[in-house]
Amino acid sequence: MIKIMRAVSIVVLGASMGAGCANELGGPEAARQVVSNHVGDGVGTVGPFTRTDKKELASLSPPDRSAATALLDAGALGFLICSREDGAAPPAGGAALADMIKVDRIILVRGGKIVGDFPAAK
Repeated sequence: MIKIMRAVSIVVLGASMGAGCANELGGPEAARQVVSNHVGDGVGTVGPFTRTDKKELASLSPPDRSAATALLDAGALGFLICSREDGAAPPAGGAALADMIKVDRIILVRGGKIVGDFPAAK
């Protein structure tokens, strides 16, 4: 019985550690810093958003939207990059943030690295 409990404990511990590795290293703020370093100062960022917020990809072309969706499904965090002349507007009643700001591009981060940088199509 003790051997079975030990084996179950090892499996549960291993699964927990594996799930932790799937999340963004350092969390959302570390991912935001990666994006800030990539785009420079003076550029607004909104995010992060995850695979549950795919409506934020509305400003991408269909092929880029498919690629970005796959990256989000694989655990990437997304950031909307605002135009220099347009900051983020306060969110209104369930609307996608991408509809309330002028999005220049969308950047996706996973594992502390940029894995996608897509220009806005509209």
